[in-house]
Formats: sequence, C-alpha cells, structure tokens
Amino acid sequence: MIEILHPDEDAARIAELRSRDFTWVDGWDTALAELRVLREFDSAATVFAGAGAVSFDEHHLDAASRYVVYPWRRTVVRLPDADLFYRLRTTRNRYLITDDEQRRWESAPVAVAGLSVGGSVLYTCALTGARTLRIADPDVLGPSNLNRLSGSVCDLGVAKSTLAARRVLELDPYVSLDVHPEGYTAENADRFLGGAAVVLEEMDDLRRKIELRVAARERRVPVVMVTDDGDGVIVDVERFDLDADYPLLHGRAEELSELSPEEFDDPSRRVELAGAIVGDDITARMRYSLGEVGRSIPSWPQLGTAATVAGAVGGMLARRIAVGDDLPSGRAYLRLGELIGVLQ
Repeated sequence: MIEILHPDEDAARIAELRSRDFTWVDGWDTALAELRVLREFDSAATVFAGAGAVSFDEHHLDAASRYVVYPWRRTVVRLPDADLFYRLRTTRNRYLITDDEQRRWESAPVAVAGLSVGGSVLYTCALTGARTLRIADPDVLGPSNLNRLSGSVCDLGVAKSTLAARRVLELDPYVSLDVHPEGYTAENADRFLGGAAVVLEEMDDLRRKIELRVAARERRVPVVMVTDDGDGVIVDVERFDLDADYPLLHGRAEELSELSPEEFDDPSRRVELAGAIVGDDITARMRYSLGEVGRSIPSWPQLGTAATVAGAVGGMLARRIAVGDDLPSGRAYLRLGELIGVLQ
C-alpha cells in the first residue's frame, strides 16, 4: 500500500516522485526539536537507534531518513528511520509502559477480526506501539457504520480493511500489516491465528465468532472480545494459551460449536444465538434493542461511545496479555451509565 524509500538506494525513484504532482512533508521539521530534547535525557547506555551518531546537518539527517509514499494521499513524507521514529513516537509511553514491555509489545503479533468496533481496538493497539498487526474484515464502509466507525463519507464503499490499514500506516508507516479483505475464514486461520500473541475478535458473524474460538483454542491463542452494551461494554477474556480446555466463552458457546451453518444463518434464531453469547446481564435498553433486530432495526444496535470505550479496553487488555501480565480468563462489565448515579 505504501513505499518506504531509502535516500541513497532509491534516489532515482525519489527524483521521479519530485517531478510528479505529489505533496511533500518533511517530518524533521518537528522531529528534530524533539530529538534534541530526547538526546539530553538519554544516557550513553540507552539504545537510541544510533541517534548519538546523528548530527543535525542536512547530510546526516537524510542518511537517517526514509521517504514514505502514500499513494491515496499523493503525498511523500520524509521521516526518521524505523527505530528512531519508534523511539520518538513512544517517548511519552515511557514508565507507564516499561522499556521491556514496549519492546515486547512492538514485536507481538496482534490479530484483529472485524473492523467496525475492531477498528477502534486496532488503532489503540497501534497508538500504544503494536507494530506487527493482522487484520480481517470482508465488508465495505456504509453510511450506517458512521455512528461508531471513525471514517469519512469520502470513503463510502471502500473496504474496511483498506481504511483500517491506511489509518494505521498514516500513524506509523513501519508497521508490519497482514491484511485479509476476505475476512476471517477457515482457509486463512493458520496465517491469521498462527503464532499470534492475542486475537481481538469483533465480528458480527456469529458462526465465525465460534469458529475462530475453536481454531484459537486448538492453536493455544488467547482471545479478547469487547461487546457493546449501550454506552458501556462487556469484556470477555479467554486464555486458551494457559488452558487448552477452557470452555468457549466461559461455557456459553460450547453447544453452539455443534450447530450447522444453516442453523447459524437462520434469521429467526439470530437474536436467540446472540443472547446465548451475550447473556442476560445487559442494560434494559440493549435488551429491548436486541428484540427489535429484524423488526425495526436490521442488525446489532451499537453506539459510538461504546465503540470508543471498546478500543481503549481491548487495546489495553491485548497489550497486557502480550507483555506477559497475569490476566485470567473471565467476563467483566464496564458501564459508563453508572457514572451518572455517582456524580454529585
């Protein structure tokens, strides 16, 4: 989707782009001042991507640069190289995330299936420094997605996987991205799940939800799901990496794994099956809304507030699992509406 060009090795390509109608952005205009400050704080023992050898004249700056081509924006950005850019971009994480945790998070393979609410989770993972990402979603952006998905009317009809990839690459072009525009399937399970530190499952397709968990359990990969509940969220953590026999969705979905595709796809059973997964402990408005699916609303009711909270919660849990924190399996509820009752 992008090109990352070396100033010497790709000089001809850079010269060609300069002759074309591209906008040029020099990231050093702001990065240089930040680099000077960071070098004052960094000790000689700190690995700073060779920054100690970078002087501030133009020749040395260009040697430590890469030129990133964003074709959908017709823009070329000159940035510090991958290691130096990461150090600059994550500097305000320091101590809130230890240096060891940051390194582990950077290299941890994180898989996100479903990119509406999952898009918010994905972006939070990238914001905090995840750099090895796998994404899957078969859908395109429609107007009804714009109540919870950060997007633009200019992108209607564009694949959600493409939009998610662009958003992440504009944040950090050095991210490793494995994109599955076909969505999660049995055919790509090995590539999508294999070796993942954690899977964030946010798909609407109930059959795929169960199939992914069966496959993740077989591969000893932990699964995190954050589900909308009005303005709040329901949080599910399944540590299949710690317990290969842990029951699907804490025992709520074992029987569902035996259903046929036809039973899953039966519209008359959709609310029943969703209820089996979500449970009864939901807000009154969510319970009523679920009953209206297929009657007055076409699909699962969702709010942008919940999608935003889901991004923060899912991203935090994924990071904590990836860096080795002691996080058990289980379900929890985060209900923003309850704040109203405690406000004075």
